[in-house]
Amino acid sequence: MKKGIAPALCTFFLFISLIPLPGCIHRRHVDKQKLLINKSNGEKIAVQNSEPPSVTIWVHGTLIFYTPIYHRIFEGKSCLLAINTLPQGHHFRVLAETIAQNDPEHFPLEEFYIFGWSGKLQNQERENAAKKLYQEIIILQEQYKKKYGIAPTIRIIAHSHGGNVVLNMARLRPSAAKAMEDRQGLHGQAKIDATPYFSIKSLILLACPVQEKTMHLICTPMFQRVYSLYSSFDIVQIIAPQFRRLREIHEYNPKHRKYHYKIIPFSARLFPIYSHLTQAKIKINDYPISHTRFSTKEFATLLPTILQKLDSWHDESIATNKIAKHKLLCIYKKQQD
Repeated sequence: MKKGIAPALCTFFLFISLIPLPGCIHRRHVDKQKLLINKSNGEKIAVQNSEPPSVTIWVHGTLIFYTPIYHRIFEGKSCLLAINTLPQGHHFRVLAETIAQNDPEHFPLEEFYIFGWSGKLQNQERENAAKKLYQEIIILQEQYKKKYGIAPTIRIIAHSHGGNVVLNMARLRPSAAKAMEDRQGLHGQAKIDATPYFSIKSLILLACPVQEKTMHLICTPMFQRVYSLYSSFDIVQIIAPQFRRLREIHEYNPKHRKYHYKIIPFSARLFPIYSHLTQAKIKINDYPISHTRFSTKEFATLLPTILQKLDSWHDESIATNKIAKHKLLCIYKKQQD
């Protein structure tokens, strides 16, 4: 029994040592920039009046080992909650307040929402959550139109597999041709049951596992602008398994189908390159960060400033034809005396 332990441990540690390799990129392919944040509470972005106010939705990630106490507020249901309905000091409320405090124009607290779902590590659960989120946004959009006379600007911040929940919504959005057909009907008359749809102004993915099933959905018309932030130290992001269901049809009996599952070992860190997508590896004070750190108050403080920096960097990359280069953003925080 003891003889078998040593090889098993060696295999385990070799496996762990190989996990960061998918995030390794040669330095000549990396575009590196620095971001100095002088204040401990981040750099507040000036407010400019905009009508109507932007709606922000935070989507949490997978709950693997246990369900945190703060998640109980969803009562085991997939639902969208306004941030002002959460108690003071609640984890999600603290995140929302922190982001809104540092950029009230793009992430106003009054229009901040949290979407809760089961958090189970299953494709079907994420697809079910996507359907519910889509329905909730449609309802919210209709309420907004009645109140302001115009559709809201929607921004979504998603951590971990919450990003794949959001990406799955793109499968539910009708194409432009289908939307026009739904609105006009077969004979050019308006249809009451037209399929509703919406667009996401900004999708901010924090440590989202990049998987074959959803990776190309970011190029759909639903997402106008996408940011993907990741860390080379984040093992959880790439260790997330991918399950692919394969179907075999019997040679002599087409009705007889046999299903089996293929496991693709790892998720990836990087999406395919698109002009509306900015991907950046994050380091803070010269150190890569962990998976959970992306959903902390500390990172929420930095997020608005990071996004502002990435916007200017993205424009610069397009102008200099460097959009294919991988971005490394080194953030340096100088604490107040």
